[in-house]
Amino acid sequence: MALSAVRALRYLQSVLLHSALAQAPHLRCGAGILLAGPGKVGKTTASSRLPPPWHSLCDDTTLVVRDSRGCYWAHPWPTWSCFYSAGDKLALGGSWDVQHAVPLRAIFFLSQSPDDRVEPVHVPQATAMLMEAVQHVSHTMTRRLNPQQVHALHREQLAAVEALAQAIPAHILHISLTGAFWEEI
Repeated sequence: MALSAVRALRYLQSVLLHSALAQAPHLRCGAGILLAGPGKVGKTTASSRLPPPWHSLCDDTTLVVRDSRGCYWAHPWPTWSCFYSAGDKLALGGSWDVQHAVPLRAIFFLSQSPDDRVEPVHVPQATAMLMEAVQHVSHTMTRRLNPQQVHALHREQLAAVEALAQAIPAHILHISLTGAFWEEI
């Protein structure tokens, strides 16, 4: 990502997170929830298992933006692997309505488990877990930055996730392969 893109993220008071985004039917105003976690934890699988009236908006990366009133909005972001061919595997492509935003109401960090359950996460732990989700998608941003720019970017990302963790409730969502985990949300 070019330096201009890093400046845009700063200006927007936003952060990219390694997370799926879904609209929750039982939350007011079609609010969104994040299903966050590292690769292979089950973001795509969980997104594909959500039954109607749930609506999966993206399965890999979400742009979270804080507005001037301090409200957080989540935008679906492309699954980058859909645009790159690997070996014999052709890129699938796709489209995402990145201008569409939903009010963010909760963050769920995925954990594979034999049973479905939710456990609350306190702000310091949520901050650390959010920073990890940021690092999963932003490591490529730093390739062309000098060490001082990298340090400044990391400080800004940390400030953004600290504010996000203070404002939006976070939980660990233990999910099984066959249970109705969405009923726990």
